[in-house]
Amino acid sequence: MPLKSKRLTRQEHAFVQQMVRSGDATEAAHRAGYAQPSSRGGALMRKPDIVARVQAEQAYLLKTEGARVGVGTLIEIAANKQAPAASRVMAARELVKLSGVAAGDDASDKPLHTLSRAELIDAAAKARDALAELDAPVIEGDVVLAGGVFD
Repeated sequence: MPLKSKRLTRQEHAFVQQMVRSGDATEAAHRAGYAQPSSRGGALMRKPDIVARVQAEQAYLLKTEGARVGVGTLIEIAANKQAPAASRVMAARELVKLSGVAAGDDASDKPLHTLSRAELIDAAAKARDALAELDAPVIEGDVVLAGGVFD
């Protein structure tokens, strides 16, 4: 039962930590010390505050430990002279993207709120051109040009 302060009990907190690690509600309830783990695990995972805490903890773990492991792995692959060239190039490309070194002037990867007025105008023009191309009439796979066939 949650505390009156809406905070998790010590046992619920232990359940959340175990759930983040294992992903198995029954196992998490068992490790958290619940008497009937198979029923308590499912019941706990139906509680919105528990689910929200598990999701928040998983997101935090992914952003910290997951990022550290992922970047470390990319660095190992890119630096490994024995690895296939394609793997090294792909790893290096991802590292460059993650570092922001290759961001350059390409506004397509930037969030809209970070673009200058000129970049927004350019992006809007490109979007209008792409929409016009999609809206062009097509007959059996051929684009119909404006005007008649004999013009």
